[in-house]
Amino acid sequence: MSMRVLRRYTIMSVLKIALATALLASLILMGVDLFANLDSYMSHNVSFLKSMSITALYFPSAFLLAIGPSFLFAVSFHLSSMHSSNEILVVLDSGVSISRLVLPIIVMGFLVSAFHFALNETVAIPLSNQKKVVTENITNSSSNGNNQNVALSDMQSGYMVYAGLYSDSEQALYDVTLIQNDELSHLESRTDAYKAVYNPSKRTWTFQDAYIYYPNQNGGVRVDYIDSLESPVLKLEPQLFRDISNEISSMSLRLARSYLMRMKGLNPEGYASLATEYYERILGCLTPLVMIIIACSITYRFKKNVLFFSLVGSICIAVVYYVVRMITIMMADQGIIAPILGTLIPFAAVIVVSSGLRAFLTRQ
Repeated sequence: MSMRVLRRYTIMSVLKIALATALLASLILMGVDLFANLDSYMSHNVSFLKSMSITALYFPSAFLLAIGPSFLFAVSFHLSSMHSSNEILVVLDSGVSISRLVLPIIVMGFLVSAFHFALNETVAIPLSNQKKVVTENITNSSSNGNNQNVALSDMQSGYMVYAGLYSDSEQALYDVTLIQNDELSHLESRTDAYKAVYNPSKRTWTFQDAYIYYPNQNGGVRVDYIDSLESPVLKLEPQLFRDISNEISSMSLRLARSYLMRMKGLNPEGYASLATEYYERILGCLTPLVMIIIACSITYRFKKNVLFFSLVGSICIAVVYYVVRMITIMMADQGIIAPILGTLIPFAAVIVVSSGLRAFLTRQ
């Protein structure tokens, strides 16, 4: 048997089943989302077409939720079918080992995981944010994003900024204070201003009605007043000043990492929860790969009802995975385990369980 033909047959069989299953599951999830918000849409006189267009924005996120279990089922069903129809005997008699048979599937798992990450970052998250904004505007429940008593620092640049109020609609800070230190961590200057407005084109902040205090060696202080001052020091993005403790998963990846690193020093108590959400977003793309590895490690002895047993087995393994993941994520949120372990432990645990199950069944 030509290895190229076998590889193409395996990949196409798995892809067809996985994509069909993922699309069906995505439609079900979209239906759940629609019915969950249907009462709100009806109470605000949202038309049916508008409701459907809003729900359609959820499709990429729903598809990504379904893609892992879908590949688990697809690989399980394909390998079960090969065993039940004795196709596996033909493959083995032709000199192709089980390892060579499943290798293209595992390689496909890496590609699917990469696709998962790219689709999530470029399509799913932006559309999910758009859906949230549209829903909030329609239902008049928009969270204005304002925040009070905000303090952030950039230790590498040697400054700290405090604001009594951040206005997200204006992208402006009110009652703002900027403290700048020199290389020896000595106070270099302090700027107090009524308002600071962000300029997105220059990525700078412009202080209005600013008083700048410069300490001197004699213990005195020199005060300068500037009506409008563009700060060359403050480079923090305005999103960092929002009340976004639960929005790590919706930020841009660069901004999320920057926000996380700053919160590690500014808010150690809340860092565990933020870091867990961040690593869950980064490593969550490995779910299809892990599901495929699990499916490839199972011993298939089904001679009848292949579809039923493949479906039941896939659901059982997926339930174990998501239950373990839920527990470890909760432990990581509370700081009991490291944030990154909250995502990695479920992967390792389910692989170990499935490998142990394969070894047990092989001996029978």
